[in-house]
Amino acid sequence: MLRLLTLLSALLTADSAQEEYQGKQPAQVMVLGSYHFANPGLDVAKFEVADVLSEEKQAEIQEIVDALALFEPTKIAIEANPSRAQQFERSYTRFRSGEHELTRNERQQLGFRLADLFDHERLYPIDHSGDFPMDKVMAYAQEHDPDFVKYFQDSIKQIEEEANEWQKTLSIAEILRRENSAERIAAGHSFYLRTARVGSSDQPVGAELLAAWYARNIHIFANLSKITEPGERVLVIIGAGHLGTLKELIQADPDMTWVSAIEYL
Repeated sequence: MLRLLTLLSALLTADSAQEEYQGKQPAQVMVLGSYHFANPGLDVAKFEVADVLSEEKQAEIQEIVDALALFEPTKIAIEANPSRAQQFERSYTRFRSGEHELTRNERQQLGFRLADLFDHERLYPIDHSGDFPMDKVMAYAQEHDPDFVKYFQDSIKQIEEEANEWQKTLSIAEILRRENSAERIAAGHSFYLRTARVGSSDQPVGAELLAAWYARNIHIFANLSKITEPGERVLVIIGAGHLGTLKELIQADPDMTWVSAIEYL
């Protein structure tokens, strides 16, 4: 009898918890994939970036801020390590008081402006550092997998040529629309997945690189999850290369709803 009562109590508790869970409104999460406005040269693909501090580009950025503002974010997360949170808080506070000029970085050009527009007290750094053994992958491929070497070189060349052309001919909003399109996200994700085929059972160099990439994005997702409450509208500003993996993780989380940036750009 006691066991039956215990079981009934557990079932009632589970039902109550399920009802409470179902009553929660998932957070809406929009991940804006961007190229790096300041062009630090840390990515594999290298290209020239138009000066975002020019009068023309500043006008384009303001148009993007106005468009993204329609999402009405309750929080803004940026591609920076959480250990730098105080540094960004100081810069953001000084910006709000007119004592800091925005740098070229998209975290400030877009993030600071939007946060200030909605009177946010802070922004949320959610990045995570990672070590990506690309040299090991290429060294193995040079000896054992020439097809991958050609695929990699052709892909990087195409990315660089496209990026250089876009910087010369398109507005920032037009570039971001292309970067955040479903086709571009899928193509970028497949580029990382392709590396898994490089290597052997005793030298799984490609799988190790892909695992490292997923690990970084899982940490980013974990940091995002920690700052996200039910019903919130969270805007994430991050490098476009992260879109495929983060989309996969966010769409699998019942507490989050993926919002395409294309709807607002």
